[in-house]
Amino acid sequence: MNLQDRVDQYKRRDFQVAEAEILVLIEEAAAAIFASFPDYFILCGGSTLVLFYGSPRLSRDLDLFASLSTVPTHGDIEAVVRATLQPIAEIFGFGQLDFRKDADSPDFARYWIIANQRALFSIDLTRIGGGVLRSQIVKQTVANNPNKTVLTLTPDYLLLQKCETFLSRRYLKARDGFDIHLLATRGARLDVNLHAHLEDFITMNELDGESIDRRIQSLTPKLCTVELRPVLPPAIFEPLAKDDFQPIRRSIRTILSHWLKESTR
Repeated sequence: MNLQDRVDQYKRRDFQVAEAEILVLIEEAAAAIFASFPDYFILCGGSTLVLFYGSPRLSRDLDLFASLSTVPTHGDIEAVVRATLQPIAEIFGFGQLDFRKDADSPDFARYWIIANQRALFSIDLTRIGGGVLRSQIVKQTVANNPNKTVLTLTPDYLLLQKCETFLSRRYLKARDGFDIHLLATRGARLDVNLHAHLEDFITMNELDGESIDRRIQSLTPKLCTVELRPVLPPAIFEPLAKDDFQPIRRSIRTILSHWLKESTR
């Protein structure tokens, strides 16, 4: 597929032209990073859902788990990404790209790709606290090009990741709830092993059914409206809003039903 075909694919999924172009840039950045630094990273987070699992929610974060103890430097990543993206950015009319380091610590780093003082997307590098089961890692092809591949998490493991984020994030975000709902409706599930992982996470963080229920109730229509309206197409957002976002809360309750039931025993 040429660049216009790829933009058109995202437009058919109700993304705006500028959003579609940014998503193509994210695809190319991911492919370039994995080609230059194989086996260093695993693609995760919202961008994985958009690029490979059909999510309608716009994500401007290229989230990468560092799977090795050492990672490429900011300069190494910038050189690879700039060389790949600059010609495409000029075709799209973004002009000269700039790179800004927003955070840099041993466990987390964020780099913004900027054009005309506008942040296009970020590259977020996070060190994995524990290993990911190899069975939960899959190879994906970018733009149907067999020469452009990345490693991503399975939908089931993404569901686990999203549940952990939903339960632990200091400030609740409706996008986490929507992503759980999306994955659940697409057939993702927690098998015995992943259920045990979430059990350990909940125990370690001293969560109980009542606290989980309060968090779900905190996904109010107001919060969901403010956070989801800008990132969802009207065809997806409006039916959810009409139902006061009950489908999202219902999906989360279904996934976390084991721990919610425990509080009523």
